[in-house]
Amino acid sequence: MKSERNRWRGNHAPGGKSRVEGVRLVSGRNVPTIIDVAREAGVSKSSAARALARRGSSSPDLRRRVEDAAARLGYRPNALAKAIVSGSSATIGAIIPDVATPFFSAAVRGLTDAARSAGFEVIVANTDNDPEIESKTIELLAEKRVDGIVIAPAFQDNPEALLRVLDDSTPVVILDRRLPVLAHVPSVSVDSVGAARLGTEHLLSLGHRRIAIVTEAKDNIDELLIRAEKEDVNLWLPAMQRLLGYLLAHRDADVTPDPGLIIRCEYNATSAAAAVGRLLDGGTAVGAMFCSDAALTYGAYRELVDRNVLVPDDISFVGFDDQDWTTLVKPAVTVVEQPRYRLGSSCTNMLLAQIRGLNTDVSEIRLPATLIKRASTAAVASKSQVAAELGAGL
Repeated sequence: MKSERNRWRGNHAPGGKSRVEGVRLVSGRNVPTIIDVAREAGVSKSSAARALARRGSSSPDLRRRVEDAAARLGYRPNALAKAIVSGSSATIGAIIPDVATPFFSAAVRGLTDAARSAGFEVIVANTDNDPEIESKTIELLAEKRVDGIVIAPAFQDNPEALLRVLDDSTPVVILDRRLPVLAHVPSVSVDSVGAARLGTEHLLSLGHRRIAIVTEAKDNIDELLIRAEKEDVNLWLPAMQRLLGYLLAHRDADVTPDPGLIIRCEYNATSAAAAVGRLLDGGTAVGAMFCSDAALTYGAYRELVDRNVLVPDDISFVGFDDQDWTTLVKPAVTVVEQPRYRLGSSCTNMLLAQIRGLNTDVSEIRLPATLIKRASTAAVASKSQVAAELGAGL
């Protein structure tokens, strides 16, 4: 038997008039409207609308007739029309570079959980860090009349679509990635400088002095320290902030980092593995390694295992983000953990405060990371081992 919807779609009277089980749709369209529901129930359009929305005073009998008519016709309320009338769609948009990564997937979970607990639904869009896709997504969400947007923006100098919705007074919160042109926009991010300091300071406290960092940052380390004295580092890219944290930890410990231990790579595991391989092939003395990103952590650790480098006997290892695999390998990996779920929920709460017009002085939240110590790091056993790291006698 055909479903009710299929019977309705399949029966059309001559002249473009549609019929459902003998009911004529006065709209003449394939989609029934509130006018069709009102005619079928024998009431006015306004009475039908009030009954379906359960607003105002409708008798139980009238409400039953209207609801029965809507069910027979397969009527669905026009969400966009409701949003225009009410001024709220009870939805927010979440624009994410890559929802498949552990960092952003956990953040999205925190975001959606907080939204639903407040009576909002979330439309999630993936941009692949493509500014053009991001622009089209923003325009689509604006057309859908979302009440606000959480976005981890693609790195670009002039995000025109985002600036347009901001000019239209659409509430927006920046997730994790602050850009200079968006410095005025409320944001929630992780303290990336502090996160890198945590991992590096842990290795320094264990006596390591030859500490490599696997990073996608391309910046000159001397220039980075000079810029940090003059600029707002919170507007830097996260990779730059983490490299700065690594350098500041060395400076505080009165240790001069070796530029040869800055392992540059692209933002993917394959590139990180290749970069670590080149370091090992070059014979550079290294006693410990810190990775500044989850993808780089996986690639670097895999390369060490493939080359039979013993962790932590040969190289102590600190990764970034507590991924599932980091506790399945032996030794389990010491990591700097970002508060990913809390990052997402905090974005939602900040956005809802804007949507509800609440007065708040908080326009920027930076959440601290935590260090989870496991068996992949160990203290330098002796002065001779320190000497071996430094490549000179003590």
